[in-house]
Amino acid sequence: MRKSVYFLLVLSFTQTGCGIGGYWMNGDPFYKPDIKPYISYWTKEEMTEESRLNNWVACGGLPNGSFALDRKKRLPEESSDVFRARLEHDFERCMLRTGYRYTGNCSSEYMKSQPLCGAP
Repeated sequence: MRKSVYFLLVLSFTQTGCGIGGYWMNGDPFYKPDIKPYISYWTKEEMTEESRLNNWVACGGLPNGSFALDRKKRLPEESSDVFRARLEHDFERCMLRTGYRYTGNCSSEYMKSQPLCGAP
């Protein structure tokens, strides 16, 4: 009898979310990063929000200020990684050609290898 009570007690703790992992399973509740939309990291002298959004969409960005891969532009036999890198780099180069500058973090080696941080 006692074993079944303990078993049910332990089972109820794990099923209510107060047991394994508990509150921390969703991340640190005290950490509040300053997350901005990707479009807000691209700036240009004398730009307006409307002109930036128009250029953003013309370069392949989405109207909501984010960027997604257009599967229709994938070449036959192209791997997912090559496809993603090609579209991202084309987008970044287009934004740079239209006079925008990326103001995000370029400190990591990976970011330094991207066109938006100065790589060819």
